[in-house]
Amino acid sequence: MPNNQSALAASFTNFLTVSIHQILFLRSVYPRATFLPVRAYNYPVRQSRHPKVCDYINDASIAVGTEILKGTITAVSIIISSLRTNQPLERYAFDLSGFPRVPAGEINTTFEDRKEDSSKPGAPLSDRGSAPPADLEAQFRACLARLASACARLTPLPRDDEFSFTVCIEVREDALPPAGTTTEEQTWIVAEPGKVHLRSCTAPYSVSRLRNGEPQQPPPRVSNGRAKTVPVRRVEAEI
Repeated sequence: MPNNQSALAASFTNFLTVSIHQILFLRSVYPRATFLPVRAYNYPVRQSRHPKVCDYINDASIAVGTEILKGTITAVSIIISSLRTNQPLERYAFDLSGFPRVPAGEINTTFEDRKEDSSKPGAPLSDRGSAPPADLEAQFRACLARLASACARLTPLPRDDEFSFTVCIEVREDALPPAGTTTEEQTWIVAEPGKVHLRSCTAPYSVSRLRNGEPQQPPPRVSNGRAKTVPVRRVEAEI
């Protein structure tokens, strides 16, 4: 079980990396022969063996982790789009609105130490008390199993088309999108208002990942009726 915010963010981004590879395999975004059988969280999964795909996924996951530690992110989505029409076909969203927020100077402070501080007189009541530890590996394993089940029920993607994918994030209502002042922030581009509708009812920004350091074509419009979104499973960290 991760014992501080930095470790918890790393644990999630590792899971995100595994999930993206698995989604690409399950939905046949790339030929299935290009994926290797591996295990993660004691569960059989597939991993792309294409170096550029792996680099893109790793870079995107690292950039997501940076935003998690800043406490700005509410969701991360994987969008599968048609290359022929440039229209989104499916969206796989990870809701991070309940992810704990920790001051930047305390991301390496253990949760136990933070609980001790919050139990002192004068600490907010909402910060007191403790929850039983959660087995994150078991929950990640259950998510992967549920993801496989959900994908199996979806209609196969068109065989006469080719596909691409994009990683997008949504930021909190009170947060600004990445400003590009750091290397990690420079990997994101802010979606123009009205061009991409990926946000929840409260998040004012959608931010999409650059691919290979180059801006993509204008992001395709996503509406509730165009892209399928399938709920998978809720994960309780119980921090």
